[in-house]
Amino acid sequence: MRLAYVDTMRLRIAVVVATHGRGDLLRHLLHRLQLQYRAPDIVCISGVDESDVQGARRVSGLPLRIVFGPMGLTAQRNTGVRCVIGEADAVVFFDDDFLPSRTWLQRLEVVLDQHPQILGIMGNTLADGGSCASIDLAHAERLICEYDTGTAQPTNEVAPIAKLYGCNMAYRASLFGRLQFDEGLPLHGWLEDSDFSYRVRALGPIATARDLWGVHLGWKNGKISDVRLGVSQVVNPLYLYFKGSLPLRDTTRLLLRPLLKNIIKVFSPEPSIDRRGRLWGNVLGLKYVLCGRVDPAAILEVEN
Repeated sequence: MRLAYVDTMRLRIAVVVATHGRGDLLRHLLHRLQLQYRAPDIVCISGVDESDVQGARRVSGLPLRIVFGPMGLTAQRNTGVRCVIGEADAVVFFDDDFLPSRTWLQRLEVVLDQHPQILGIMGNTLADGGSCASIDLAHAERLICEYDTGTAQPTNEVAPIAKLYGCNMAYRASLFGRLQFDEGLPLHGWLEDSDFSYRVRALGPIATARDLWGVHLGWKNGKISDVRLGVSQVVNPLYLYFKGSLPLRDTTRLLLRPLLKNIIKVFSPEPSIDRRGRLWGNVLGLKYVLCGRVDPAAILEVEN
């Protein structure tokens, strides 16, 4: 049953969803947005072509806007932001395979109101299929329901954090007059969330809030190949370091951790991950770097 919600809203909240080739996933997220106790003021679906949004056009009860632009997560997010800027006080970014709790937007508004110094915030990902095997939809719904019923009253507390995770994050809309997502990171935009949140953190605090939760399904259809991902795992951290948005310590960690993980797990790979492909991509990425080419767009030359 939908809880009663007294309309004391002072913030205009827009949700931006970048999607391509995953319309079957998008409908699950839109259903969760229909169930929000605090309705979004705008839901902007940023696609590449009509096939990306056919399912969204059949959804009722949401203030939907559909826009098209260049393919790639960063470009599509920027396209979505341009669609809502001037009409929102906060912009929420959900991945098309993220399922937020029914209270996500309601509690976001309270947190942002009570912590006016916070520029960006992310929620608590209860389970993340992006870092392991994809999560079944029924299991995800069960997790969210159990957390909803078993969690005490909201605390509205926040904790400082170094970077935000892109599957569920929100920023003050005023930031987008000065910043945008780096479209030099093509396709899936590996580390685009780290890059953007590091640049925001130079302007003011970013945080995580336990009161915002959901599940990242991490479904693999529509994703780039593991070879391309492997190239990005090497090239993108170095690109961001030379760009000046990533500190050396974090660059080293973000470069070495996946490389070592791919080396170790290539002998006993997970069923859902092509570790051999990722490792080969790492080798190609190192080849690009040693040839003096620290360019994320190099993945466009790698067969998907």
